[in-house]
Amino acid sequence: MGIDLKQWKFINLFKIFIISQPILDILTYFSIVYLQLNLTGGIIVRVLFIGVSLFYICFGNQHPWKKYIVTYIAILFIILGIGFVFHFITKPEFYIFTEVQFLIKTIYFPVMICTILLLFPPNSQMAHFNKNILSSVSIAMVIVGLSMLIAVLTNTSNTTYKPDYFKTGYIGWFFAGNEIGAIVAIAFPLVLIYSISKTKQLKDAIYWIPTLLLAISALLIGTKVSYLAITITIMLSLVINLIYWILDLTNAKHNKTTKKVFLLNLALVIIFFVITPYSPTYSNMKAEYDSINEIVQEERTIHQIEEMNQSKGHHLEEDSILKSRVFNILLSSRDTYFNPIYMDYKNSNFVNKLFGLGYAGYYESEPKLIEMDFFDLFFSYGLLGFLVLFLPLFYILWTVIRLFFTNIKAFFQIDYILLLLSVGLSLGVAFFAGHVLFAPAVSIYLAIALVLLFYSSYHNTRIKN
Repeated sequence: MGIDLKQWKFINLFKIFIISQPILDILTYFSIVYLQLNLTGGIIVRVLFIGVSLFYICFGNQHPWKKYIVTYIAILFIILGIGFVFHFITKPEFYIFTEVQFLIKTIYFPVMICTILLLFPPNSQMAHFNKNILSSVSIAMVIVGLSMLIAVLTNTSNTTYKPDYFKTGYIGWFFAGNEIGAIVAIAFPLVLIYSISKTKQLKDAIYWIPTLLLAISALLIGTKVSYLAITITIMLSLVINLIYWILDLTNAKHNKTTKKVFLLNLALVIIFFVITPYSPTYSNMKAEYDSINEIVQEERTIHQIEEMNQSKGHHLEEDSILKSRVFNILLSSRDTYFNPIYMDYKNSNFVNKLFGLGYAGYYESEPKLIEMDFFDLFFSYGLLGFLVLFLPLFYILWTVIRLFFTNIKAFFQIDYILLLLSVGLSLGVAFFAGHVLFAPAVSIYLAIALVLLFYSSYHNTRIKN
């Protein structure tokens, strides 16, 4: 199956689009902070790219799965369109610009998954496209890391937290700390895959610069999400590369590459943990740990008093983990926004349960999301909308799991494991911290990781069989 001119042009356009992601985010920051613009260039470019992607899906390729994906896109737009009209008619307060903006951000993720699925021809050229996409992600992350360092060194960096908050951190010339933290967490395994694949000699250490820059960026941001994601990734990678090296020593024909990859991975781990005690992340996590210890002691005392009162027959308010102050700290107070929207959804009619409550539920003043993506999307679009939105995600995960159990040995490769880790971290961040599934600047990296994982599963199974 060959690649026609239209598809080749779109592939190159898509690579440029990936590289431009941090540039769009930096332009968005300066537009909002210095020009006070709500409609920024980043939003316009991403909306236009959705249009280009939809054109590519419908007319720009001859992929075998095209008809299925076009059918899905049509169903997606119909279901969300019905929900939008229903919310417009029935919702007590309806800010049309906010609702439309949220709708566009929401469809961005499934549209990108469908686009990237059709981008990869199901033939032997897949490995070539893998490297092209991963190299584009690596270039984008170099821009992220360098801009973060320059912003901090020139004292022009935006801060992760408000000045009156007890935590510190820097996010460079980016506007949202949660989003740039999620980008670093999700993209790091992808960049690490590229670094490992390019390592043949020690001089190839230059390909590890993006991974080092991202690791340093995670320390500067100051959030738990980015720090824990980097820590898990580099330690898992170190263990796997050590195993590869040990196994290689038992072979008659030694592969010298495994040793070099392990040594460079080890150097990355050492640098990361040497810098950690001097970083905002370390001070934030230490302060949080101290606060949790104090609260645990207080809650233990309160619980003992409540048990004594209960034994005396006194009425106690229903206990819930969501009321725990420790839980509140770990979720950065997101639990306080859950109950109002949950009660609105619980008390809504059958149509609302199918199509949701719209953006942020029924708000009276300023709308406020829970900032836990799966809950936000479920309450906003209802059961039917939620299932349609996540159909590509569910299908990919089901396929990967099915192929994994078909031939387990086929998947013990570091690129596959890191792709799985990237997806796992993405979904974990989406669930607990939000700002992934309907944040276009973030969700594009999850879409890339998902599709690469999907095709890698097929590729690994075919080769091993």
